[in-house]
Amino acid sequence: MKNLAELMTQRRSARDFDVNYEIPEADFNDIIQAMRMSPSSYGILGQRLLVINRGEMREKLAPFFYNQLNYVNASKFIIVLGVNHKGLQEVTNHSLDLRFEGNPEGRSTYGANINKSLFSGKLTDQQLDNYSSQQTYITTGIATAVAASLNVDTCMIGGFNAKGLAEFLIQEGLMHDYETPFITMAFGKSTKISGEKLRSELEYFVKEI
Repeated sequence: MKNLAELMTQRRSARDFDVNYEIPEADFNDIIQAMRMSPSSYGILGQRLLVINRGEMREKLAPFFYNQLNYVNASKFIIVLGVNHKGLQEVTNHSLDLRFEGNPEGRSTYGANINKSLFSGKLTDQQLDNYSSQQTYITTGIATAVAASLNVDTCMIGGFNAKGLAEFLIQEGLMHDYETPFITMAFGKSTKISGEKLRSELEYFVKEI
């Protein structure tokens, strides 16, 4: 079995998928579980996943993704929702309640550190949104690696009509107004991949001090 470094070196982003291919349920469940267990800053439970299967909803959402083939033909498609500035404080408090149940002193100390970093008034709404967005990128990064280990091809898609998608999902009762679709991801068996992988030279990328 290839190690993770080898898998990521060989991985390419899928530009289209085999419309007849279905990811084995066990493999997709492993990917979902890995995303659920991904690192989260301060342990804040601020993410949800919408899994869009092939069918009517996939077709309804296609215009928000400009009918890209790697959206339309993917076996599975995930929209990663993150709590935005409207709900970040509330979900943080909920996360603290769960983490420190029966330990009010620990909650107070840990909560004070979070409040100092996030809720002291120094960060703008946009900066809080950016913070939550960064957490969703960690989750999709983990999914990319796990999918590669299972021989499942992927493509992270940030080029979509975020405003229109958010409005539609709220209207359909699939998303709250304190959530934002920050990043999306397609899974399947690729029929077309991106070109040669371009990365910085190791000597430039790493400086050891």
